[in-house]
Amino acid sequence: MTVNPEHHMAVLEAMRRVCRDAWRQGMLSGCNGNVSCRLPAPREGQLCVTRSGAAKGRLTPADCCLVDAHSGETLAGGPTSSELGVHLALYRALPRCRAVLHSHPRHLLALSLALPNQGDLLRLPLFEADIWRARLGFAPALPPGGEALARAVADAARRVGAEKPEGAAVWMAGHGLCCWGPTLTDALAISEELEHLAAVQLLARQARASGAQGYADGQTTG
Repeated sequence: MTVNPEHHMAVLEAMRRVCRDAWRQGMLSGCNGNVSCRLPAPREGQLCVTRSGAAKGRLTPADCCLVDAHSGETLAGGPTSSELGVHLALYRALPRCRAVLHSHPRHLLALSLALPNQGDLLRLPLFEADIWRARLGFAPALPPGGEALARAVADAARRVGAEKPEGAAVWMAGHGLCCWGPTLTDALAISEELEHLAAVQLLARQARASGAQGYADGQTTG
């Protein structure tokens, strides 16, 4: 059984639109990543979650599951995303959280591989970097889909986002980005801001490397 589109069309359309936009921007590819959204009253105790293996750029109503936010029981559709535990942990840790986007942004991933210290992620001499780093928590590298990762993300979320009803994010080392907010559009906007800063940091690193190489070449031929 799939989620009834007659009852949940607005939620399904928001999920489809956000997944499509994230896919177009390279933050989701193929079947990776996952999305969830709390249903409006009187069903706020239920979540709409992408199913396992769904192609996020081409999401359909059959790609969404209905889940009990308290028990984690699948009420309709399935199988649910393997990262359902992370979503449930975030909703439990942050009562005002209404939407979660777990993506794999290519610039953030590339930057995390290039930096020896994950604490230097998005550390830039820009006012915007200071603002967004204050809304970014960090979770250690842990196997995807496990309880340890769900607990680590929830702990990091409490530290960085408990007093941020507008939403925040957690970087999962070696894995990807989890953003949340009042709506999926808000969660996507946070992802976009962080991914933009990662692209800037990568460009700055490349420019510094090119400048240093040019200076070295000049010294060699001079």
